[in-house]
Amino acid sequence: MRQVLFILLFMLVYVFESVAQPVLTPRNMALGGGGSTYITDYNANFYNPANLLIQDKSGSFSFGVGIVGLYLDGTQNYSDLSQQFQNTKNYFELYSPGKTSISGNDRIDIIDSNYPRGTTLSDNKFRYDATLIGLKWLKNDRAFSVALRTRTSSRFRVGQGWYSDSFKQTSDDEFILDRSLIHRYQSLHELSFGYAESFQFLTGLTSKLDNFIIGIAPKLIIGTGYQNAEWNNVYRELDGNPASERVQSFTYNATGQFGALTLAYLSGTPINQANTQFFSTTSFNVNGIGAGLDIGVTYLLTLGRDLSAIQRDGQPTRRSLRLSFSMTDIGFISYNNDDISILSARDTTLVSDLPTSIAGEAFIGSRGQYINFIEQFGEDNPFTGNPPDQSSFSSLLPMSLHGGALLEINRLKLMGDVSVGLTNNAFNSTKLISSFGMELRPLNFLPLRGGIQFEAQTPEFLSIGMALEFKKWDLSLAGIFTPNSLIETPEVTGAAAATLQFHF
Repeated sequence: MRQVLFILLFMLVYVFESVAQPVLTPRNMALGGGGSTYITDYNANFYNPANLLIQDKSGSFSFGVGIVGLYLDGTQNYSDLSQQFQNTKNYFELYSPGKTSISGNDRIDIIDSNYPRGTTLSDNKFRYDATLIGLKWLKNDRAFSVALRTRTSSRFRVGQGWYSDSFKQTSDDEFILDRSLIHRYQSLHELSFGYAESFQFLTGLTSKLDNFIIGIAPKLIIGTGYQNAEWNNVYRELDGNPASERVQSFTYNATGQFGALTLAYLSGTPINQANTQFFSTTSFNVNGIGAGLDIGVTYLLTLGRDLSAIQRDGQPTRRSLRLSFSMTDIGFISYNNDDISILSARDTTLVSDLPTSIAGEAFIGSRGQYINFIEQFGEDNPFTGNPPDQSSFSSLLPMSLHGGALLEINRLKLMGDVSVGLTNNAFNSTKLISSFGMELRPLNFLPLRGGIQFEAQTPEFLSIGMALEFKKWDLSLAGIFTPNSLIETPEVTGAAAATLQFHF
């Protein structure tokens, strides 16, 4: 029976090896963004809480303050660091008219960078995470942890038709002008409690030294900013017909400052005035309350003379094979402050006139830009003509599945991870994410890390990192680069850092 359960677990991991990003820490981001087998500190609460019982440091207690990570897959990226820094600030700050103005050459660059082959929709994102404080402690065959985290993500998809008035041939051999505009934004603050325990029923599946670990991490969630806007708006050429077929639909949900801004705009307040009025403050507004759960399992098989799987004497694991499977962000959040919803059903019409207004700005998903962008450059406005609903609503958390494997031999670690989101949201999509990384320690206290991440088999980013790890404390850093940085001038698209973490 135990062998059958082990085989089923392995098959689950294998399925996802053949078929989305829970945390941004310098450790996992330096290794290509994975971490379902690698992360073992209190950040495992948010990725795979089973790993809390794996000991990669001496001692039984650790804590840290301030782990931050930022990632930008922007509409445009720049090799000049000062220019890229200002570019990143634009995504973070409140929208201001003219701040993202573009020229003809910029449009060419945007189209070349964001619409390869038959693609007519870009896929861009901006995200930052901060684990404010965390603690982890081990006791016998159990591990406990507490972590406080805040995270914000902005994910947007823009049709190529906003930057060009030419029809594009798709992979389905259709000619379309895509004027869709999709923007998902969400900010969450989480208090997580982690617990992991050795599951003796499945331990001992082989003649080797092994340990089967189950972990669970319930969490309380506070939601602040939230916007889910999806305007599907596509023109399609028809054979033998001078008119074009237009297919569009519109779905909009917002709360807090986004909802208040939208309600004011629909009541007649100019959009620029509404932006300034509702996004000028930085106060912490509680717009939603929710609960979530992260769960995971890890099979740890120690190799050679490594006895850490069965002896809890404070000695770290040095030689092992790990297989992991986890499910993150199971739960929901209920919003009830300045809520607004708008729904327009799918509509198909024949039109003789095509949009003539090409965007003079790049859409980057900054707060307050969505309505402003449509009002400036849209052929019409989907916010008008559809009565808003001000009832409260709920949203699922960005639930994802993860699987991975890690081989550790003394000073070398090789790892591979895959993740897939179960819903489209601000934090992940339903595309397959795969990550591969390596850690090498030329000196015992100096791990050097590198990795690569793929999204739907397309390179997403490259990453490198390092750390100083001593017996009682460590410090980690990571940098993230665009895939073309290997052959061109490097473009930095993200960074992660951890202040001192202490171990006792």
